[in-house]
Amino acid sequence: MKTEIYRTRLKVSKRILTSRLLAWIFILFLLTIFFIACGQFQLSSIWRDREVTIDGKHDEWLNSLMYFEEDNISLGLLNDESFMYICMIVENPMIRSQIMRQGFTLWFDPDGGKKRIFGIKFPIGMSEEMQMRGMREGDVPMKPKREEQDPERVRQAPMRQMTELEIIGPGKDESVRMPIEQAKGINVTINSSSGSLVYELKIPLSQDEQKPYAVGAKAGSSIRIRLETPKFKRPNMRGGMGGMPGGGGRGGMGGMRGGGMMPRMPGPLKIKAVVQLASPYEQE
Repeated sequence: MKTEIYRTRLKVSKRILTSRLLAWIFILFLLTIFFIACGQFQLSSIWRDREVTIDGKHDEWLNSLMYFEEDNISLGLLNDESFMYICMIVENPMIRSQIMRQGFTLWFDPDGGKKRIFGIKFPIGMSEEMQMRGMREGDVPMKPKREEQDPERVRQAPMRQMTELEIIGPGKDESVRMPIEQAKGINVTINSSSGSLVYELKIPLSQDEQKPYAVGAKAGSSIRIRLETPKFKRPNMRGGMGGMPGGGGRGGMGGMRGGGMMPRMPGPLKIKAVVQLASPYEQE
């Protein structure tokens, strides 16, 4: 009798354990799906143990990069007590085009939350007028009407997007555009190297009189970053490219030669991550 009771209890215990195990597996599965869907990553910054020159070259980053396979992007994060250093290497040609054509914004939330508190937009991207003219690398510029043509404005526009940046926030609807050299404490550049786009940024962690624009965090704390490009807006091509007919409504910008169907445009870049900044005490 006791043996039967023992066996019954053992079976019940096994069922309970199995049910709990399956429940935990299901919960972990849901959490995995959630983090993948939200693009949420847990990353760690490395204490800066080398000189970092913001020159658009990735030589000093080769052993400090994390690879995001889906976007074909590598990301490096370093910090010391005063600054955070970020390197992004973009090998995906479509994302490279998005960044140069529409601009790129790196957002910071010093509290590690989900808000876009403070952002740096660089490059600032091309105006809609420039996009309509197809002034991206490898494109043939569209021919605007002569009365709309301003050679000096067209010549200077690509230079401005590489020498200016936009500070967004921290106040609501607050933004200011300025030459990079006027963004005290911030140094940023972008360069093309061996078929890749290399973005480098140096930004202060804390504000002071000499560094008015900063992340607003301390070494050793946790922050949230967001890397993104704007949602693609197809320019309104009235009358097709250069005033020519659009090939039965299917030619025009981005269309395939011979009046083929337009290719599906890629979605915007969106990478969100919680970053644990390195602490000086960890180096002792």
